[in-house]
Amino acid sequence: MNPREGLEGNLDMMLIKMQDFVNAKNYAFYIFDSSQQIYVLKAVRKSTRNTIITPSYSGLLPYEKQNILFPPMYPKEYFPSEVSLITEGEISMVSIPIRSEIGFVNVGPVKKLRQKETNVLNEYSEILATPLKKMVEEYAASKKQSRTALQTRQTSNRKERMLLAKNYALYYGYGKMKELSSFDLIIVEPKAYTIPQFQELKYTNKVILTYLSLLEVHPTDSVFQDLTKEDLLIVDGEPLKNNEFGTYLVNLKSKKWMEHLLKNIQHHLEEIEADGLFLDTIGDIESQALPPNMQSIQLKAIVNFLHILKMLYPNHLLIQNNGLNTVVLETAPYIDGIFWENPPFTIEKSKEWTDLIVQRLSLLKKEFQVKVFLLLEEKIEKERKAYSMAKVIAKDKGFQLYNAPMDYLEVRPLVQDISQN
Repeated sequence: MNPREGLEGNLDMMLIKMQDFVNAKNYAFYIFDSSQQIYVLKAVRKSTRNTIITPSYSGLLPYEKQNILFPPMYPKEYFPSEVSLITEGEISMVSIPIRSEIGFVNVGPVKKLRQKETNVLNEYSEILATPLKKMVEEYAASKKQSRTALQTRQTSNRKERMLLAKNYALYYGYGKMKELSSFDLIIVEPKAYTIPQFQELKYTNKVILTYLSLLEVHPTDSVFQDLTKEDLLIVDGEPLKNNEFGTYLVNLKSKKWMEHLLKNIQHHLEEIEADGLFLDTIGDIESQALPPNMQSIQLKAIVNFLHILKMLYPNHLLIQNNGLNTVVLETAPYIDGIFWENPPFTIEKSKEWTDLIVQRLSLLKKEFQVKVFLLLEEKIEKERKAYSMAKVIAKDKGFQLYNAPMDYLEVRPLVQDISQN
């Protein structure tokens, strides 16, 4: 077998041939992102013949009694110097470097690797550098474009429908299909609905976002039992906890937590077919309970994660809740919307800060086409009585406003919602 025959310039075919050659069901293809100094997942292929070398992610790959979840990124030092057999968990795969450290391909599962196969795959590792050169150059060039251009490329039909939405509702309860169907954009708890119910809402051409907690996990969540101290944020020897909700803060550098998030995201965007994600608890990064160094590490981790999500799901929406001080300044190129939950407009000592945030959100709205949402919740609204002021600001700045019932467990009739664009 001569890998050079008829394959040069055909990247898709070469990757398929490598997969077939070692008789494996799956491969994951990574290229080097020089701006972040990491290898990022560029494409995944299952046992089907449909191969697309573009930002994509196929999610969990079945293998015997467990699943293979290809990591979304690897550190620079991971690069394999030669074709070798590696182990991810209990799964053995062949790792094939692409010369000049452009990238590598992991193919598996396999049980063994013979010398003959190693020799042929070494030839492939050299040949792959040629068709990849143009791809990597284009990828590097795209990273140098302005952040505004990046946001424009991410615009999709979903983004257009979100920008044109005249109203929205956030609801964490069950049912209320009829009430929700009157809104242009709705945010729901995915566990509260069946896939047919989601489809019923989608038939009305609504923009549907599903709730996802990025930095907090409740002890009743099944994944919590698998987490160790290394997976949580620890200060002074104790895990950080949100006492109001009984949740623990998670370390975004945790591989277990990243795999958990990616599995849930695949369910939300591919199985349920939501239009995007409502990213909650991201504002925890700004918590005073986190030491500055820990804040910096977690902020960098979340930016890397959003970068990966936009590569994996370029046409889906990412809407961030809070994180208005420092987080949004870094995440703005990757998100499509930003929520300001319970803004303290009527608290005099917060006036200087709220004025700054209003100005900041106005600028982000203009620069990145980020849609700005004001969310007031009845329990806090009774104390602050900020709705009238929020209504004026929403109309003046083109923000969208929703006055939510207590604990987000009811849907306020649309006629009582004031939305201005």
